[in-house]
Amino acid sequence: MSPGLTSLRSEIHQFLASFKPPETLTVAQWAEKYRWLEKGSTSKPGRYSFDAGPYQREPQESYTDRAVQTTVLQWASRTGKTETLNNLDGYIIDHDPKAILVVYPTLDSATKWRKEFFNPMVRATPRLRGKINIKARHQDNTMLSIKFPGGHIAAIGANSPSGFRQIQSPVVRCDEIDAMEDSKEGDPVALSFKRADNYPDSIQVLSSTPTIKGKSRIESWLERSDYRKWFCPCQQCGTLQVLEWSQVKWDTDATEGAKYVCENKECGHAHDDVGRRAMIEQGEWRPTKPFNGIRGYWLNGLNTLFPAKKGFANKMHQFVAEYLEAKDGGKATMRTWKNTFLAITDDPTEESEKPPDWQRLYNLREAYTAVPRAVSLVTCFVDIQNNRLELEWKGWARDEQSWGLDYLVLDGNPLDIQPGSVWHRLMTELQRKFKREDGAELELSMCFVDAGKWGDWAFQAYRLSQTFPKLMGKFMLSKGVGQQGAPINPRKMTSIHRNIKGIPIGAWAGKDLIYTRLRLDPNEDGTFPSGYMHHPMSYDANYFQQLTSDSVVMEYKGGEEVRRYGNNEGKRDEALDCAYGNLAVFMLRRWNFDALEADLAQTRPDAPAQAAPSAWFSGKAPGGWNL
Repeated sequence: MSPGLTSLRSEIHQFLASFKPPETLTVAQWAEKYRWLEKGSTSKPGRYSFDAGPYQREPQESYTDRAVQTTVLQWASRTGKTETLNNLDGYIIDHDPKAILVVYPTLDSATKWRKEFFNPMVRATPRLRGKINIKARHQDNTMLSIKFPGGHIAAIGANSPSGFRQIQSPVVRCDEIDAMEDSKEGDPVALSFKRADNYPDSIQVLSSTPTIKGKSRIESWLERSDYRKWFCPCQQCGTLQVLEWSQVKWDTDATEGAKYVCENKECGHAHDDVGRRAMIEQGEWRPTKPFNGIRGYWLNGLNTLFPAKKGFANKMHQFVAEYLEAKDGGKATMRTWKNTFLAITDDPTEESEKPPDWQRLYNLREAYTAVPRAVSLVTCFVDIQNNRLELEWKGWARDEQSWGLDYLVLDGNPLDIQPGSVWHRLMTELQRKFKREDGAELELSMCFVDAGKWGDWAFQAYRLSQTFPKLMGKFMLSKGVGQQGAPINPRKMTSIHRNIKGIPIGAWAGKDLIYTRLRLDPNEDGTFPSGYMHHPMSYDANYFQQLTSDSVVMEYKGGEEVRRYGNNEGKRDEALDCAYGNLAVFMLRRWNFDALEADLAQTRPDAPAQAAPSAWFSGKAPGGWNL
């Protein structure tokens, strides 16, 4: 055949092909046929496959299902949620061109999506490379505005309400919606979905890890859906079950041998990591609520099929290690683990987050008049109010058990520093002595005064204290810091008021520690655990109500979760301030209890001749203080 005829035949074939209807594909089918994963962006680069996550298939079928108005994904991290969203973008660009609106909590997170997820998909997938030039930098293809034949992508941050204006889009997908904040114009999800109002075949997708119970957007949408869960068959008895953390069992001394135990009590088969993977590979989505146009999918991290990280015998071993690390890290890390691994909300009303029961603490009061023999150290904390000073003395033992020794309210104007003022009365009180059961006499070791907004006058009080020999080096200024992550006592000075130096006290960390200790119970044998807080019969109900006045409040600021303490009912909380303030005083030093006891022995009635005072703390004082 002549070259001319060959060329003519090719042109005829191309012309006829132009009339051929496009393939009828779902997002899942398109991904399986055309999607590629870039090396370096995933642990398994190459052609996209559902072998790495069989649970990813049905949600991608849901995106274009005409019966589904909205698809909701409340998934754990590292389960492939982002790739299912990428596949939707790729499907629209290549197979069904139209406008796409991509919404992230902030412009920064939208930019991160473009660089770390979208661009690698385009680079790796041949069907997309010829349609988008990801290196282009002009008005048709900026970082957050991407044009392709037949459509375009607009990526915006929910924190910029103006970004929603003048956008109409039949495809709207919002990621990490629990990190979004309401704007002056309202809920960002509602604003996003308004952009698709004019399209009868719109596609709407919401995805996120959850955050706080009662405030989680993704959980609210999931509850409105048919709430599908991934049911997996036991490899022994075939019972279909949703993988739950309560069924993960391990030997404390051999966590690498962790097993998943069948929930069927008559079976109880213990699956190793290979068995867990087999359960997941044979799983299926099942709705747990009636369908009403919103299809929801919930998936926790136990369902991941990605390999274990280096250093772990298997994925189950890694799961347990990460749980134990989160548990040791405290409430904040456990909350992150719940949100990102279990894919459940954290409930701030759970017992561990509620204030301790003041009535229980009142009933646990003890009858001690003299200071108990275990006490070797006395601290004091002073809280300043506009018409009084409130202060509490605490006695401390080696194991950080503490005893309330006295609580006083000194009425008077804190702005008055003249002789006879409330500050002079404070100096007299701070020189008092406490009699111990064995006759030893305890004096103040260290006192903090919460300067706060009273910094100028508190500093005058500090200068006054230095005129009393017994208080030299024992009187320091402090200021509560209401900030997440601030340590209760950083053991260093900082400016707390103008140029006045003092110790910053992490108020929220302090309240965490106090509430943890207040929840301790006496041991069954009549002894007490380390850190137990004892209170005398002289403390009244009002004291304990103040001691438990603050509650945990969860909120978002700038797209970040903040856990703080709040007192929305306006309750008095001076007793709580004095409690964590005294704890901060105690934590200022690594106290030498042997030296303290040696000095106390000299004050007993049967003491031998006086010896030289001991060095009753170790370590240097904060800069600027001559202790």
